[in-house]
Amino acid sequence: MASDNGIARISRNRANMAGRMLSAGLQHDDADDYAQAMLIAQQWRAQHVKPTEQCFSQVLACSQGIQHSVATFRMKRMISIVRKIQRPDTHFKLGELDDIGGCRLIVESNEQVQRAATWLAGKLPLKNGSTDKDYIEHPQSSGYRSRHLLCNVKSDSASYHVEVQIRTRLQHCWSTAVEAAGEIYGTEYKIPAVRAVASGDDERRLRFFRLVSSLFALEECTPLVPGFAGTYESLIRQLCDLDCTQGILDDLSAAIDSVFVVEMPEPSAELFLLKLSRESQYLDVEAFSAEELDKALRRYDDVEQHIKMSGAIDDISSETEYDNAVLVYARNAEQLAIAYPNYSTNVRYFLDKVKSYLR
Repeated sequence: MASDNGIARISRNRANMAGRMLSAGLQHDDADDYAQAMLIAQQWRAQHVKPTEQCFSQVLACSQGIQHSVATFRMKRMISIVRKIQRPDTHFKLGELDDIGGCRLIVESNEQVQRAATWLAGKLPLKNGSTDKDYIEHPQSSGYRSRHLLCNVKSDSASYHVEVQIRTRLQHCWSTAVEAAGEIYGTEYKIPAVRAVASGDDERRLRFFRLVSSLFALEECTPLVPGFAGTYESLIRQLCDLDCTQGILDDLSAAIDSVFVVEMPEPSAELFLLKLSRESQYLDVEAFSAEELDKALRRYDDVEQHIKMSGAIDDISSETEYDNAVLVYARNAEQLAIAYPNYSTNVRYFLDKVKSYLR
């Protein structure tokens, strides 16, 4: 059966073959093959929608039993997929990626994280082996903290990997602040290879986020980031002594109110295509009902077809150049703002927490 882009349903092996072409990068003499590989990758992503929805139904059911929780899912951006399989010194295969489809549950406390993880582990089809990655009890050296469940979902006679993230609001605001800082400074701080060679200002900014993550961990009574130890007072002194601390706070503060939302979503919408232009400071939100999933996916593909590998997206419906786009599900616009604050650079919660340490 062919999809809207004319490509039949593809196997994991065919996805891996296309991934090898994308990993090698665009060459002048194989532009047509590269374009075909990109279409195959888009189809592979589209095949993850149904499995991701299956996982999300359980995440949503879990969320309904936890007061003030937020549940969302998203389909990974093509440019993020390509960058991931192109990372140096890694062996990521397109057909083996765990997070093309991703669900997220944001809760108030670590006790709720553990309760949700236990409940979901009994409901979701977890992968064999490393099914549960607990970055709260074992924080990454970057400062990242969250709980991940890795699923292997059967759909249409095939199996697909879906990642479920469970985190507290404090852990979530740290993660989105790192992403926002990456947008501001033009550096992808999430990527291990980038962190490994960081120097100068980037190295100091990374230390800032590790210190803040350690302070957040102390507040939540969980293990600190590897390489950090001590009391609130000692960590706060280190934060104050960093010559980049105030600059980061100022830059994030300046960005908060600078993004203009072009279009507010309909109250009944549950699917949101977020398109952000850092240069023009526009956030354009296209909204769809849950029944318009196919339409939303086609629109997502249309926008991404205009991605230049430099990172810009020329939206076919306007003159604005967007450099970031993602399709997500949220129960309403309010939950969307909580789950994806980095798309409007709205990291006020993070700033308020850090400033409270420095008073």
